[in-house]
Parts: sequence; structure tokens; C-alpha cells
Amino acid sequence: MSQSAASEQGNRVSLELDWLEKNIRCQHRCPAHMDIPGYIRLISQGKYLESYKLMLETNPFPTVCGYVCPRPCESKCKRGDFDKPVSIDNMKRFVTDYIYKNKIKIPVPEIKKRDEKVAIIGAGPAGLTAANDLAGMGYQVTVFEKESRVGGMMMWAIPSYRLPRDQIMFDVSNIEARGVEIKLNTHFGGPDKTTSSSSSDSAVSDGSPEEPISSKIPDDAISGLLKEGYSAVFIAVGAQRGRKLEVPGEDGTEGVMDCLDFLKNVSAGDLKSPGKTVAVIGGGNSAVDAARTAKRITPDVYIIYRRTRNEMPALKHEIEEAELEGIKFHYLVAPVKVIVENGKAKGLECVKMELGEPDSSGRRRPEPVPNSEFVIDTDCIITALSQEADLEFLGDDSGLEATKWGTLVVDDGLQTGKKGVFAGGDVALGPSTIIECIAQGHLASKSIDCYLRGVDFKESKDKTMVTLIEGDYIQERESNFDSTPREEMTTIPKSQRESFDLVELGFAESQARVEADRCLKCDLSIQVVAEDCILCGRCSSVCPVDALEQVDADTGGDYKPHVSKDGVVIRHTDVCIRCGNCKDCPVDAINMKRVFWEPNEEINKSPKAQAASSD
Repeated sequence: MSQSAASEQGNRVSLELDWLEKNIRCQHRCPAHMDIPGYIRLISQGKYLESYKLMLETNPFPTVCGYVCPRPCESKCKRGDFDKPVSIDNMKRFVTDYIYKNKIKIPVPEIKKRDEKVAIIGAGPAGLTAANDLAGMGYQVTVFEKESRVGGMMMWAIPSYRLPRDQIMFDVSNIEARGVEIKLNTHFGGPDKTTSSSSSDSAVSDGSPEEPISSKIPDDAISGLLKEGYSAVFIAVGAQRGRKLEVPGEDGTEGVMDCLDFLKNVSAGDLKSPGKTVAVIGGGNSAVDAARTAKRITPDVYIIYRRTRNEMPALKHEIEEAELEGIKFHYLVAPVKVIVENGKAKGLECVKMELGEPDSSGRRRPEPVPNSEFVIDTDCIITALSQEADLEFLGDDSGLEATKWGTLVVDDGLQTGKKGVFAGGDVALGPSTIIECIAQGHLASKSIDCYLRGVDFKESKDKTMVTLIEGDYIQERESNFDSTPREEMTTIPKSQRESFDLVELGFAESQARVEADRCLKCDLSIQVVAEDCILCGRCSSVCPVDALEQVDADTGGDYKPHVSKDGVVIRHTDVCIRCGNCKDCPVDAINMKRVFWEPNEEINKSPKAQAASSD
């Protein structure tokens, strides 16, 4: 159900964000606040196109996220309190695969164009999300990208066995359909050439390298864009420069490389082995991606990590896949020196570590064990420690302030200290996930829209508007809600993983429908009209999880609005499974409504409402 349709059917009310955090935990935890219960409900009904359209209201990259999202929503899924969480991301992928395979095109609504132009620097998830939103508001949007292909780190740094390039371009095609212009091979302060190519010319999806045709945007480029008639600029260049080990022998040594450079070269078609033995330094997703990629072209691959497996920030299932593919792990080990012979890496001297007291991240700090040095024989060392933004393109006179971590300083609306200039994504957050950058793109578009309309940007951190919708959402669940196992995705066997073929094969339709029924429908809110309640106790007696309880008025505490002299019915919403048994109330004192939370209301206005608001 779209925002406009929901608003016509339900009542708009203000709701505490704390309530959403406690009750619709998956949607609240998603950085983009996707309507997860809503699109899962549509999957259970076989309404895949409607589910996809609902995803697009909060996420212009549902296809990409269906393949590679780190799934923060699943970490908060209420089903996980007593069982395995609902396989939210795999269901998203099923829907987007269905739309893609059936070549279903989503019509673009007529949008009333505005005169203002917005420039966006960087065609990654943050930049393209902001472009998609702003184009939907009617602004003329141009995205400048220095590479020959669109997508940023989605295109260059995520291996194709996890994310097919065609899937990225499928999401991008929806953004371009809104009228977003994407200029590739456009370098800020780069080589002075005369033309730049559009995304339709160069954004191919087969991974083949191209000869770039570059155009130079002069030094102090930001001011130049504003002088050229752009009313606002959004900097979303990402964090594309890897951090070094800072150990002796690292600099200038053949065989020592950054993981982003390695992954980018492979994505561009360079499949030659980087060495006989590859040692990847780091414990995040980039390290695992680099190791699994290297394993496909090199037989002997290690991951070296200074903490234990439990502290690795990489996704658990990605670590498991790496182990399955034969990658060896050295835990509680840190590099101290690159051993060099004739300018080439020959080995890596390491020291054993032990865990001490927790550091600022909450993880126990690794500390070196005295006299525990040893050498790992390797001729290729790939560093995957972290990334930072490369801000050299801004020049010395940009007027923008950077932090000591190399990120740009922005306010709550992502505006920099320079009027009309905004920044977001990795360049403001530091290294982050795709879904976090999508959320940054949404925030930037709202803030830029407010700036261009001359109104203050305000986004409440305490309350939000929701729509309460009447409807028959209940299905029988009490007999099987705790016995249906989580559906697992089929993967190709280890013997077939020497290529870059897709490893995870996706859900079958039957799997998606079964998994959708495991959702506890946390967006449904039980309302007990205490004034009508006769305290018969039927609701509490038929509840399979004891989510309703009749207590004496004196012990009812703050559970109001009404307390009779006899007692009160308390709702334990944290354990409720929304089975609907209690709705069979003899005096109809219990009803159930859907809480529809659409955080991007301004972005997803109907064409009629949008036209009216811009008059």
C-alpha cells in the first residue's frame, strides 16, 4: 500500500519513536526504515509487484540490498527472541529477482519539474539515492562520477559472485527513468580533456575495462558548480582510499596492495593470480571479500586477524562461506613487518596477540604477546583495515572543513560550512554499509529540498507521523507460529566455486511464501477499549503466548487510559504474535490496526499532491 493510499484509508497520528523501536523493531532498525512487515505481508499474499513497489518507496536499491545487505533488521526481528529471525533479506531478493526475471517495468509518475538544478558528486548509493529523491521532487539533477561505470563501491568492490552487475544496473535504470542525468569519467581536478560520457554510453554490466574519456572540472570545483547555475551540491564521493598497515617494508614493495585496488582490478577483468600465497590483513567484510576473490584465482589464501573469530565484524555467514571455500584463518595475530627481497614481498613477520580489556568499540583490546614473533611465507599481502575519503579533489580553497578522521564536517541536515553544499555517505560517516548510505541519501534530499525552498530543516528525533489503518490482516497462526523452521537459501557446492558464478541461488517461490508466514506482523497494534471491557477474561484465556493479562486495578501500574475498580487488561506487546484470537471479544472491546510508518512522505508524494504543493 502506498503512502497516499494509506493516508486516504486511515487516521494520521503522531507516535513516539520509542514505541516504534520497541514494537516494529525490524523497520526501526533498518537505516532506511523500509516497511518490512508491509512488504512481507504482500509476499505472503503472492502480490510481488505490490511488494516491490512498497520497497521502492524507501529504498531505490532493493535489488542490490537483496543480495548484499548486512541485514541489521534481522538482528532485531522479534521472531529471533525465541527462534531464528525471519529471513527478511532473502525474501527481498526473491521479489527483486521476480521483477527482474520477468522484465517488469515500473511506470514513472508524471513529475512537475522545478527550475532549480542540483549537482551530485559521486554515483554510489548515497549520491544516487539523493538523486532519485530529488528528481522525484521535480528538481533537475546531474550526477558526476569519476569512474567509467556507475555504482561506486557496489560496482567495484563487491565481487560478482555475491552481486551480479546486471542487478546493480537494474536498480540504476529506475533512477535514470526519473530523469536523473549521470555523467561518467568526470574528474574534479583531473586530466584536462574535453568531453565526458553519459551513463548510457559507458555503464556496461559485463565487467570489461574501458578507455575513459575524461573531462576536467576546475580546481575549487564546488564554487564552480554553484557559479554554473547549480543551486545546491551534494558531495557523496565515498571512502575509496585504503588505510595502510604502517609497518616497515610496506611502502613501495611489489606484492603489497590495498583490498579496494585488488577488488577493483578483478572487477575490471584482471584475473591473473596476485601471488602464490595471499595473506589478507583484516576482519571485516572487505577482508572476506578480498580473500574469497583471491581464492578463485590463487590456491593458497589466508586471513590474518588480530582478535578472535567472535570479534570479527564481517557477517557471520560470509565467514562461514570463506571457511567452506578453504580459506585459512590466523586469529590473534598482527603483522609487524613486511619481509622484502629484491623489492618484492617474501613474507610477513607477525606477533601473536591476546585479548585485554574492552576498548571504545566494546571489544576486548588485542595486546601483543612478548617474544612471540613468527613469519608467514607469502608473496602477496592485501591490506583490508579500513577506508577513508580522498578529499584532494576539493583543492585547498574549497572552504570545507574535515575531521581528523578524514571525513567532512556536516550538521544534522548534512550541510557543510559552505552555503548550498552538503555531504553524506562514507565521506561524512566514514566507512559504512550500503543501506546506511541510502539513509544518508534520503536525509540529504530532505535537507536540500528544505534549503532550496527556504525553510528550516527539522527532523524530530522523538516523534513521527504514522497512519493507523483498519483492515483484516489476521491469519491463523497459533497452531504453527513456533514450529515453522527458517528457510535457508541454496548455494552452489564448493567444487563449483573456482569461478565467479553467483554462489547464493535465491529462494524458490514456495520458500518465500512459507518464510513470509513466519513474520509475526509486528506492525499490527492491539487496542483494548477499556471503557467497554467487561473483564470476562476470555482474551487472556485464548492467548497462546500470555500476551494479555487481567490484573487488579491496584497493580495495573501505568497501563491506562482507563482503570475500572475491578481490574484492567494489560497488553504485553513485546510477546504478542498477532494471531488475532483475542479479537473474538463478546463486547468488541478489542480491535487491531496496522501502524503504517512511511518516513519518506515528502519524497513519495502522489503526483497530484506534489503538483499542488509546488504551486
